[in-house]
Order: sequence, then C-alpha cells, then structure tokens
Amino acid sequence: MHPLIIVIDVKTILVPIDFSDNALSVVEWGTHLAEIHNSQVVLFHAYHLPVEFQQLEGAYLPPDFWANVKAEAQQSLSRFETELRAKGLEVESVVREGYAATAIVEEATEIGADLIVIGTHGLSGLKHMLLGSIAERVVQKAPCPVLTVKTCLRALRDEQA
Repeated sequence: MHPLIIVIDVKTILVPIDFSDNALSVVEWGTHLAEIHNSQVVLFHAYHLPVEFQQLEGAYLPPDFWANVKAEAQQSLSRFETELRAKGLEVESVVREGYAATAIVEEATEIGADLIVIGTHGLSGLKHMLLGSIAERVVQKAPCPVLTVKTCLRALRDEQA
C-alpha cells in the first residue's frame, strides 16, 4: 500500500484579532505559519453594538461613533501590520462592522482563505453556555481549516515578569 501524500498549500491566512490579551499569541501563530508557507496574512477585526445596548431606551450614540470605532481598530491593526511587514510578510488589514463569527466566516469566504488562525478564551461550563464562543462558531461554519490558539497563562505571566 502506498502512503497518501497530501500537499498543503496555504496562500492566505486570515487572522481575526479582538485586541484581547490573547491577540499577541494569535498573531505569533499566524506569523509563524505564514513564514513557513510563504503566505499572505490578512489581519481582521469585526465590531458591532451589543444587543443589550441596542435595547436600552434613550441610548445615544454620537454621530461619529462608528467612524471612531473603525478608525481605532484600523490604527490598532496597523501596529501588528507594521511588525509583520518588517518580517518580510505580505499583510493586509480589514476592519468590518458585524457580529464577529459571521463577519470572520464571510471574510474567509470572500478572500478564499486557506486557513483561519483564531484565539479562544477557553471558557467552560456555565460561562461558555451563556456567552458562547466566537471561535467555536467559526470552526463550525468556516470554509477552510481553523487553528484555535489558547493562550498559556504561564507564558503571559513570564512575559510580564
């Protein structure tokens, strides 16, 4: 019997970033894989107004609220983008309004991503049931393989020391 040989061609890696403490680990994994496969990296952030806020009577948002949210996200992504470009990687940044899981899957489909590298906060039990998991929804709906990255708390503590 001949062994099955599969060629994995990863041209585009989508790296959703939520700017949490886990974001650096997610970018590092995406960068590492992009270097190995000579891939383009698409840094991605989705923003939306939580349903709870939308249901508040009399809730007021300044006219430039969404423009400011988008500009801040783009500025934050550009820091990562600059670091990745310095490593010689081809990088693009995308900021989009929408529920994160849906927006990530839509973006992956639109750009023909070969891989999604996404963080997970590792919630379990009741918190997971109540809050759900963006990463879990992306894994279920994604048009390509998904690598989930869970931050090692010890590694974060070592970095901060």
